[in-house]
Amino acid sequence: MTILKFKLNQSDKSNFAKFNQNRNDIKKVFFSKSELTSILSLYSKQVSKGLWKDYALDSHSETAIFSVFRHTHDKPIYQIIKKRFKGIKNKCEFSILKDAALISKSSDLLIILNKLEKKLSIRKFQIN
Repeated sequence: MTILKFKLNQSDKSNFAKFNQNRNDIKKVFFSKSELTSILSLYSKQVSKGLWKDYALDSHSETAIFSVFRHTHDKPIYQIIKKRFKGIKNKCEFSILKDAALISKSSDLLIILNKLEKKLSIRKFQIN
């Protein structure tokens, strides 16, 4: 067995640093494709009704946040938060906040999205 030793030049060191920086992004929490599809489905329904106008996605080391806005330069109406538990890799908790008040919390995203959709449809009937 032969052991090879390589010398790194400056450009290789910078590429290695970029690789390590990208590895830190792996630790961040993101919405999966199916979760994002469910959220965007609800979002598109509300946009077509004219209730919601804009959204933003944020990703941090322990949370991912989908914020919904009524106007582009306003504070978020609703925030859908995915929070990862420390020490448990695939266990996440979802919650919905309205103006910093907790509306719903569950380990299943579809449950809280259904509750939010029902709440939005009830509000529609109360306005008329």
